[in-house]
Amino acid sequence: MKIINNLRDFLIDHEYYIDIFEDKLHAYNYQKLLKLNDKNLMLKFEKFVLDVKGENIKILEMNKEEILIKGNIDTVRMINEK
Repeated sequence: MKIINNLRDFLIDHEYYIDIFEDKLHAYNYQKLLKLNDKNLMLKFEKFVLDVKGENIKILEMNKEEILIKGNIDTVRMINEK
């Protein structure tokens, strides 16, 4: 259906995307891992920094443009760079 494809293209930013699940977070097209410990993860994207806070945060899978983390995620915040 053309309407669904048009809507999907409008909603999905192809520069990056972030999927949040109950105990996982998947990010695509990040530039750099800035911080990682069991309570905080920070990822640099082109226009912002993604700040993830919680407990028992760990990387399940990672490559140069995608990352999958698991943990008890409390907050996810986008910090705009000016």
